[in-house]
Amino acid sequence: MTLSFIPKKLFKASALPVTCLFLPCLICPAIAQTYQIQGFSDDYDAVIKPINDEDSEANSVINIIDTKTKKILISQPADIDIDYELDNGQERQLGKKISANIVSIPYGEHSVLIYEDFNFDGQRDLALKDGRNGCYGGPSYQVYLKKGAAFAHSEAFTELAQGYCGFFDVDEDSQTLSTMTKSGAAWHQYSEYKVIDNKPVAVHILEEKYNDRGLVSITEKTKVNGKMVVDNYEMLPPTDHSEENEMSSFVYRFDLESGKKMVLDSSYSNDTDGKQLFYVFADKRGRVELFYDGRFDYDASTQTLSFINKPVRYQINQKGITVKQSNKTTLLKSQPRSQHGSLDNLAQFKNVRIR
Repeated sequence: MTLSFIPKKLFKASALPVTCLFLPCLICPAIAQTYQIQGFSDDYDAVIKPINDEDSEANSVINIIDTKTKKILISQPADIDIDYELDNGQERQLGKKISANIVSIPYGEHSVLIYEDFNFDGQRDLALKDGRNGCYGGPSYQVYLKKGAAFAHSEAFTELAQGYCGFFDVDEDSQTLSTMTKSGAAWHQYSEYKVIDNKPVAVHILEEKYNDRGLVSITEKTKVNGKMVVDNYEMLPPTDHSEENEMSSFVYRFDLESGKKMVLDSSYSNDTDGKQLFYVFADKRGRVELFYDGRFDYDASTQTLSFINKPVRYQINQKGITVKQSNKTTLLKSQPRSQHGSLDNLAQFKNVRIR
């Protein structure tokens, strides 16, 4: 048979190469399946088309299509787990469609597409998942800002959607964006941005890191008059407020009537193998005002722990903290039933002398 005997209608009806009409299907290219993203706009459609390119990290292309002109406005390569997205769509009773506009910060579910006003100009923008370049293999996005009848890719906004834990949070009321990232359980960073000249600009960055003393070292940067002002301080670590965990987290602690906090805890000395007791006095928020890890004296008969941080002497018992200065003595009373832990086993610490 020659090609001249094939009816002309056959060429119009087939999208496959002519040779595929006569060869076994095993060597014919497969027709790529496309998947529709849940309707997120009356003006635009979105579909995902899987691709097979060994030279590319992407396995799909997300196309954004103008519903009136049928023109493709964005064609974004992506690495997407299609099976997962389809299963998620079925769970949400979307049939075979893939969900849109789901953002659960920081570690929850994130849709392939997010349609929201990111730069607070009154027009909705687009973020399209490109893979899992977020923290701990979390989702990452390319961001496109609405510009006229089209969308323009934004490097600045895309940076906020790469390497962080989840997508950035959008607060319309305060017109701020915020991100969070971390490294293990010991280091976290929280950042807040304002949109200036159509770009996100950091106005507040807080980094927290657990240190060797069992406290949290804070570096806080705040933009004031165009410059970042840096403040370094320490905080008490957050605690589970159940009685059992409070008692196991510290040697002894209580809150004062003023709302401030007193904590006795322990750490290992740098130059010995023994435990050392330390004292922390913090404000209502837990910000450390005084840290002391020198010599302590414990009077077992009165159940009072004392130390001197020249020129002031401190005495600690269930009543609170007695502060003795050369010309004045003040009792900082503890709140009733705020005590956790015990002063009974202080002999275990190398820097505590029992009397």
